[in-house]
Amino acid sequence: MNKPHILVVDDEKDARSTLINFLGARYECEFNEAADGDEAVNFVKTNPCDVMLLDIKMPKKSGITVVKETKAIKPNIDILIISAWVSDDVAEEAMKLGATDYAVKPLDLKVISLKFATILDKRGQKISKI
Repeated sequence: MNKPHILVVDDEKDARSTLINFLGARYECEFNEAADGDEAVNFVKTNPCDVMLLDIKMPKKSGITVVKETKAIKPNIDILIISAWVSDDVAEEAMKLGATDYAVKPLDLKVISLKFATILDKRGQKISKI
């Protein structure tokens, strides 16, 4: 089975590193990262990507815009919104545009791991290391 391709999108380098290190220790995946919305959409246009972990509030392009543009490019991608700025309205809008789920910062890595595992299970791509 091919490893799932994961894109972690957050303007905070530490947040990206934390997610990649934590999830990478638990799941066999190919991780890539993007620091803003433009970089994320451009990556998705030219690279394999199964799951995106996406911050909502970023420079250049909002997470909501990234969800909309990404789903137009790759309708089958799963998008997990991870943000301190997720209000009920924003979460509802993201879900209507095609986001799979959301989690609120500060990051509870156990919650993120469970949501991530659920997404991989649904895709038939869960390859656990532990």
